[in-house]
Amino acid sequence: LAILAPNASGKTNFLEAIVVMLRGKSFRANASDLVMWGEDNFVVRGEVEHAEGKSLVAVEYQVPQKLFRIEENSAPVSPVTFFGRYPFVLFLPEDTFLFNRGPTGRRNFLNTSLATSRQYLANIVQYHRVLRQRNAALKKAQSIEDIAVWTDLLTTHAVEVWAHRQSFVSYLASHVPAIYTDLFAENLDIAISFVPGAPNMESLGEILSDAWQYEKRYRYTMYGPHRDDIAVYVGGKLAQDTMSRGQLRGLVIAMKVAAYGYMKQSLGHDPLLLFDEVLSELDAARQKNLLAHLPATQTILTCTSIPEEVKKRNDVFVLDVRPLAAGAP
Repeated sequence: LAILAPNASGKTNFLEAIVVMLRGKSFRANASDLVMWGEDNFVVRGEVEHAEGKSLVAVEYQVPQKLFRIEENSAPVSPVTFFGRYPFVLFLPEDTFLFNRGPTGRRNFLNTSLATSRQYLANIVQYHRVLRQRNAALKKAQSIEDIAVWTDLLTTHAVEVWAHRQSFVSYLASHVPAIYTDLFAENLDIAISFVPGAPNMESLGEILSDAWQYEKRYRYTMYGPHRDDIAVYVGGKLAQDTMSRGQLRGLVIAMKVAAYGYMKQSLGHDPLLLFDEVLSELDAARQKNLLAHLPATQTILTCTSIPEEVKKRNDVFVLDVRPLAAGAP
């Protein structure tokens, strides 16, 4: 599906509505900010066809009550449970800067790529819950024993989170170089590594004990998965130091396609691909190569004009969202 319209015509809003329906969460705003000016609620409804059949999904937010509600086949579901229920891979134009900015965005990439694993989702939610409690305890602790129980719990969940993240990054390392070459016809020496938020993942408890005097001063947990990162090297140098903006954009697209492959391998069925302006800043040859090598799965992409390669295909539906944005039926 190609979402066609000029810039500032509602293409990204349309894609955002799909994401809210599938994940119960926007990629750029809080629930209250999604409500149209002058209105007191929003509702996104749709039918999702998946491996187990079809589901009617509704996501609603009521401003007066600050009530957020997700329904699946008319039954309420927990936002945490729902988060990874319908897998998809999302590319946004700002992802081009994934490696030019801090590690928060890269950790978010890890989390969204792994959220389809119920076990990972449970562990990362529990890890951050314990992290908040440990940080709160650090503000009052007089001795290391006062936070010992939180340190033990944090270490337990950290081990599980790291196991999932290491497995995923290993998959990226072994697949991204070939995917990048296929998509962009450029052979680069790409190496991807996991950078854990502790000097030694097997000794987090000891590391936190050694850091007690500093943590007491800063009142913050200094080591753990909340400090994790991914490093990408090209020819032995950090990607952000050696690649052009177009190449960095291609690298992120290749990583997103690899994430799709990892999800498919884990789930046994295809995730959805959602690409916002993925073709912009690519010349005609790169657009052609990218479209020719994308996975054969349901793909929704936004664009300001239909590339020639898309026009030649008979499996593409084009939707002009301008009438929808204007409130037409």
